[in-house]
Amino acid sequence: MGLMQTWCDYKNQRSAHTVVGDLLLLEGLYSPQLNNRRRLFVLLPPSYAADAERRYPVVYMHDGQNLFDHWISYAGEWQVDETMAALAVEGIEAIVVGIQNMGPRRIDEYSPFRDRRLRKGGRGDWYVTFVADTVKPLIDHDFRTRPEREHTTILGSSMGG
Repeated sequence: MGLMQTWCDYKNQRSAHTVVGDLLLLEGLYSPQLNNRRRLFVLLPPSYAADAERRYPVVYMHDGQNLFDHWISYAGEWQVDETMAALAVEGIEAIVVGIQNMGPRRIDEYSPFRDRRLRKGGRGDWYVTFVADTVKPLIDHDFRTRPEREHTTILGSSMGG
């Protein structure tokens, strides 16, 4: 797997945004499992730059375009960045990874079962493999994570949950 990726400051990519905190963007991460490319978003904890030795738990979230910025959300911003900033004040910090969905292929990728009537779904196992074998190793390589199972979680809502 090629780990030569370029992370950009999200705020430098958009003139209008509702992002709170340090949000990084990776354009066009290739999924060999699904044969497509998508964006990844990484929200760093407030203490990340100040404490170079500290490692952080990681929260992986589906529907990444809905998590941090109202302007790119298709279903309303979830305000994950505001929530993480409030939790940091209480001493709870984590890296949050937002994995963009593929729009019309969202159901195909999130559902492990094929719906014959809708002719959608059935690629969920490939999506899970993409997250486990492509996204997680990339994040563990590029950021100061606590990669162990007990420090890793995955979240979503609706079909992404």
